Amino acid sequence: MHFRQTTWLARLGLVLMGLVIGRPVLAQDASTKSAAPYEQRAVNTVRAFVAAFDAKDADRAASYFEDDVQFRMEVALNRDIEIGRENARQQLRRLFERVSSAAQTGDGPRVRGGKIELVQTEAVGDSKEVLVISRRIDNVTINGRPLQLPVGSFFRVNAQTGKIEEWLDVPLVAFDRNPRPK
Repeated sequence: MHFRQTTWLARLGLVLMGLVIGRPVLAQDASTKSAAPYEQRAVNTVRAFVAAFDAKDADRAASYFEDDVQFRMEVALNRDIEIGRENARQQLRRLFERVSSAAQTGDGPRVRGGKIELVQTEAVGDSKEVLVISRRIDNVTINGRPLQLPVGSFFRVNAQTGKIEEWLDVPLVAFDRNPRPK
């Protein structure tokens, strides 16, 4: 594994620990608390992406990605790393169709998407790239049962273009994808 990947994974692990235990592990000195412009730009990109995701707008969501974005959606399904903005756009469209209120029922659980609440967003980086970690609550209904699913999202944002180079979503708790209706 390359040094850059190892360093990135170490930071990711520390920040994830902070999200799970509820307090920052990579604490900042109060005098440096204000985000540098590149960090703020990356946070704005991630917030805009989450808003597009919440609106179930695949085209707008994909517009925040680099052409060769690396991503893994639905980690709970053990998907592999995927590559490409157009690939991401198509997968987002399929996901949004599957969770829409008009989706047909079929095999497996009946899932309906609801409001996404962005709870926390933290950024650390430099003028080349910024790592953005966010915690959100995905409100979904599975087999008629409403659930609030905490999700951690990890983004690597190109500080120069403001575009997302890498995206990974991870549920922060185990959940039953086949709950019985009430």
